Amino acid sequence: DPGSENDFGKNIIPKMLADGQRMAAFRFQGYWKDVGTLTSLWDANMDMLSPESGLDLSDESWPIFARSVDAPPIYMGGDSRVSHSAINRGCDIEGTVENSVLSPRVTVEKGAKVSYSVLLPGVTVETGAVIEYAIIGEGCHIGKDCRVGGAPDSALNGKWDLTVLAPDCQLEDGREVAPGIMLDHHGKEVLK
Repeated sequence: DPGSENDFGKNIIPKMLADGQRMAAFRFQGYWKDVGTLTSLWDANMDMLSPESGLDLSDESWPIFARSVDAPPIYMGGDSRVSHSAINRGCDIEGTVENSVLSPRVTVEKGAKVSYSVLLPGVTVETGAVIEYAIIGEGCHIGKDCRVGGAPDSALNGKWDLTVLAPDCQLEDGREVAPGIMLDHHGKEVLK
């Protein structure tokens, strides 16, 4: 069906039911998360950091097969602080990273802070920038002293959501992006 989103819950299973096709259920034991929304993608990444999530990345009986990243080891500068985070190869950390997942080749400069966020490959966070509760797309460049996102208690009018930047978005120095805002690759706000 060319008009289908190929989503199991929205398209495939309802179509099979409507067509009277045979289906069977399988009771899965283990970790599974539907990552069909940005929030669920963020949740799945945060689950990697939570021992109660049921996702144990060090469980040798449940190997994860992935393409190896051709990148140097992680570099952490003398003033860097990393806590409760997953950091991939090729990352250069001089600032602070807390409760976050960093993909390969992410740079967090001295004085920058990243918390409760997911940074995709090739992101650069310049000196003094702060990123909180965000998903930052591949190849984004966050300029000096930028503020991106914010904690749930910082929401205006009681409405809070993740901040999301599209791949290759470039933020000029000092720019502020409020919680719940989504920017396209030109840095323009888009509706979620």
